[in-house]
Amino acid sequence: MDKFATLEPTRLYTSAATTGARFFSLNSAPKASVAPEVIGRLPADLHLVILTYLPVPEFPSYSLCSRRTASLARDERIWGARWNLLGVEKHGLAEVLDDLENRARRRAAASRAAAPPTLAVDHIDDDFGDFTSVNVLTPHPDELGDFVGALQAAGPPPVVSKPTFRTMYIRAHGLLKLTLPALSSPPHLIISDLNRLISSSLRHQAKTLHLLALFLSPGVRPVRDWQSMYSSLRSSMDRFDATLLAAFDLADSKGEEDGMREAAESSWEMWDGIGDWELGKVWAEKREVFYEQGQWEPLDNFRYVAYMNLFMTHDDTYSFRRNGNVLDFDAMDEFISHIVSAITEHGSRATRVFPPPSQVLISFAERVAAEVVRGP
Repeated sequence: MDKFATLEPTRLYTSAATTGARFFSLNSAPKASVAPEVIGRLPADLHLVILTYLPVPEFPSYSLCSRRTASLARDERIWGARWNLLGVEKHGLAEVLDDLENRARRRAAASRAAAPPTLAVDHIDDDFGDFTSVNVLTPHPDELGDFVGALQAAGPPPVVSKPTFRTMYIRAHGLLKLTLPALSSPPHLIISDLNRLISSSLRHQAKTLHLLALFLSPGVRPVRDWQSMYSSLRSSMDRFDATLLAAFDLADSKGEEDGMREAAESSWEMWDGIGDWELGKVWAEKREVFYEQGQWEPLDNFRYVAYMNLFMTHDDTYSFRRNGNVLDFDAMDEFISHIVSAITEHGSRATRVFPPPSQVLISFAERVAAEVVRGP
């Protein structure tokens, strides 16, 4: 019996104070994290990632799956990413959209004026009504952008005081889609076909081509055959850039800085930022300062000159004595003066005809220092 300890008494029922304290401690414990929203078998966040890379023509099929998928297809994060890929604010391309809209309105008004009178009928909106909000021309019954109208399955969009990324992209999509039929022409005819829809100035044409290249990029993929259209567009842009280079060279040979500036700004607007800017590079390569090495002798910069001092001897006669050799920098001064003159002449023109962001003057000066001053 000595091996067994005495059992301590236990309270079967806790007091009200103890019960309240225990209840408070349970309620104040951290709550379990809320499970992520799941649509089908995938989390909603994964759906958003998929929509970011989904081609635009596939949005109707996705948004019609359910009201929840239609709501996700309206998410501003998706349309904000696609709008930013167009680079409208970054590259100052808003004027292209405004010009396309104004010209489309004028064409639509002229078409209505020339059409015979008809009776008004009630318009029955289809599932793709959102693109009619562009209000320029009636969309084609293909993947013109009808994807957005299918999102109406989730209900009408909320009324907002300022345009959303989605509405801005819809407008850009509808306007740029009007120019895509011109890309079915041969590359040498694309520019002439586009000129029927856009301004004829070189700078505006370059901006339009730049925006179309961003529109048909792999990140946006606005239509199903975007790859073939993009290939035709790039061929046309290369031809257009070659035309600008020829116009720049002609104006350069005549000393017409206005023509040089127009061609340079147009080429710069169209450049995609990959590699060297061809027009600025070609201009620098044609400067004569790079081809004058034969007229300068490097050893002339280290020429010694002997100086003789006249002194009187002990027999009152005069004699000359060699005093030593010193460096003569006349040749170097002449060379450096020529380099400074070349940089001043060509650099001042570069600042007047080339866009400042191109930094042609800096590149030209660095090349002169590397190839002419320092030498091979």
